[in-house]
Amino acid sequence: MSSAVRAGVHAGTLLAATGVAALLTGRPFLFPSLGPSAYLLATAPKAPASQPRTVLAGHAVGVVAGLLASGLIAPGLVVIEPTPAFSSATFRLAASAVVSVALTTGGMVLTGREHAPACATTLIVALGLLPSPTDGAIILAAVALLLAVDALLGRSGLRA
Repeated sequence: MSSAVRAGVHAGTLLAATGVAALLTGRPFLFPSLGPSAYLLATAPKAPASQPRTVLAGHAVGVVAGLLASGLIAPGLVVIEPTPAFSSATFRLAASAVVSVALTTGGMVLTGREHAPACATTLIVALGLLPSPTDGAIILAAVALLLAVDALLGRSGLRA
């Protein structure tokens, strides 16, 4: 099997596991930043950004930063429909996004746990798409599941 096919199957298998968790629980175990994390795990398993502690810690920093930014700057707002130009809601959502990415970047650099997909996680939280602490816990559970399946694939010799 070619390395491209193996990497694609690997990344797809990782997301399939979180998809099954979403199906069984009805909770958001699938969200956009899992895709880039699965890609890194499938294509660059030895890279510093793909190490399990880094992946989990990066997403954790993103969740915390997103919760802080959303809770302090844009509570109750969600970026799913356009907001009026120059409105308070638009400003608050934009500020929440900027602050969350700045905090996430600084936190990951400070801790030495740099995982770029976590900057997408923080935006998902800060922009009100998954804004609660419960959602944050689900995000981290999904990342942990992704890592557990990746470890199983690695032990079975099925890693790309």
